[in-house]
Amino acid sequence: SYLFSDLSNKFENRNVAGVIMASDGCYNTGLNPEYLSYDFPVYSIALGDTVRYKDIRIDNVLKNDIAFFGNTFPLDISLGSSVNKNENSRLKIWNNGVKLHDEPISFLKDQIYDNHVIYLPANNIGLQTYTIELDALNQEKNISNNVFKIYIDVIDSRYNILILKDRKSPDISAYKSSIERNRDYKIDIKDISDNIVIQKYQLVVIFGVRNIPSSILSNDVPLLIFNASESDFVNLKAPIIFTDRGGGINEIKSYKNQSFSKFSFSTELLALIADAPPLFSSFGRCNLNGNVDCVINQKIGRVESDNPIIMIQELDSRKISYILAEGWWKWKLYDYSINNNNNAFNELFGKLTQYLVLKEDKSLFRLEYNKQYDENNEIIFRAVLYNESYELVYNKEVNLKITDKNGREYDFQFLKEGSELIAKLGILEVGHYNFSANVKGSDLVKKGVFDVKKIQLEQLGLSANHHLLRKISDLSGGDIFYLDNIEGLVKTIQDSKRNKKIISFQESIQRLIDIPLILFLLLFLVSFEWFLRKYNGLI
Repeated sequence: SYLFSDLSNKFENRNVAGVIMASDGCYNTGLNPEYLSYDFPVYSIALGDTVRYKDIRIDNVLKNDIAFFGNTFPLDISLGSSVNKNENSRLKIWNNGVKLHDEPISFLKDQIYDNHVIYLPANNIGLQTYTIELDALNQEKNISNNVFKIYIDVIDSRYNILILKDRKSPDISAYKSSIERNRDYKIDIKDISDNIVIQKYQLVVIFGVRNIPSSILSNDVPLLIFNASESDFVNLKAPIIFTDRGGGINEIKSYKNQSFSKFSFSTELLALIADAPPLFSSFGRCNLNGNVDCVINQKIGRVESDNPIIMIQELDSRKISYILAEGWWKWKLYDYSINNNNNAFNELFGKLTQYLVLKEDKSLFRLEYNKQYDENNEIIFRAVLYNESYELVYNKEVNLKITDKNGREYDFQFLKEGSELIAKLGILEVGHYNFSANVKGSDLVKKGVFDVKKIQLEQLGLSANHHLLRKISDLSGGDIFYLDNIEGLVKTIQDSKRNKKIISFQESIQRLIDIPLILFLLLFLVSFEWFLRKYNGLI
């Protein structure tokens, strides 16, 4: 389809007598030629063998490029066949030499295409190669299309979340239920007296703990503190001062802080915040003196105060969220009573949790590359280098070492092109590659892997499709010819009504005053006449 669109663009508004295309009629990418529009006659020269052989094949596999470790992912496998009688085979899927799937497949003589959806487990982390195979039939000539390779990047995106408690609370169950449906979260609930290895967690949620352990305070793990108190602000050196006005518990309503923009709120969540039952908070006032963002604020009666209910603090690489109220379980029950689901309640704590666990890439050395490349395509790596002030740097030598599956090494260097550092690796053979990029004179190193995958489109079928060539010629007003009748093709084009010269002209009308030469000539004559009259005293 790109061929015809490119020709149409190049020869637009020009008289094209015809386009001669010699082909077997097999197309394997782009738009179906039967549904294109043609601005010129296409004369096809039919090539190839039209004999139909016994053949079963894997036409295509639809899949996601990314899967998450521990989950399952689907493969939509398109199978094709050309058989004279019903045939049986087996569909097998392999990963790193391990058979993941094996099932019998029946190919019917009156069924050309079939689809199978298979779910596989993502058990290994990294770029995984999955080989899909069909057992060959007896006397099957083309078996190269019985094998199809796909590449899926399996990411370990699971976050370990610790819920640390010192007392029982229905808010613990309400919060846990709001995030536990996310398969990327692994949740542990522990008492303050339990032995805790804080390094394994990406978020610590604290309920009712008056004295946060020093192992947590000294770590940079993100924190979500429910019913936070003045002691928490002091221990975490937060720029927050809580002024207690006589103690006691206050019943408060809530509203969303309009200036908060770190994550969005659905209309259902906004309605829940506005209409949900009141929460309970210690009577007092918070004074914010630093970089603290209020998510939800208090509303007492109809008065919207600037006293926060949920706030977020970012201190260097650490994120901390303080919640100054309790009674969230009532919000969950209210959400279900109104909407017959907990989607709005889950959204609030789901987005708050997601914001806290996600880490920004603040490394000084970053690489941009694809984890999969098609064969015969140029492979390009891009690098971004910063100094300690996060200013772009271009005067450092950045080297790249590529190692193939046989252990052979190839060295490259990043060069500055415009505002980028680029390493062009050219075209590499099909296979698996490891790489290591480093900034000379520093400890900045990036390592990774990528694959060059084989293009299997040309092996999908061996039989020529002259029917498609005839269809293209009929749609475009051309004709189809074979190699033994090339003279007929020449004569047809010579006798075509489009095979003639076309002379076109364009007529335009222009005012004399718009022609610069005539304008200057008239000005000169007028000026010369004025000079003569002046010289002879006539004016």
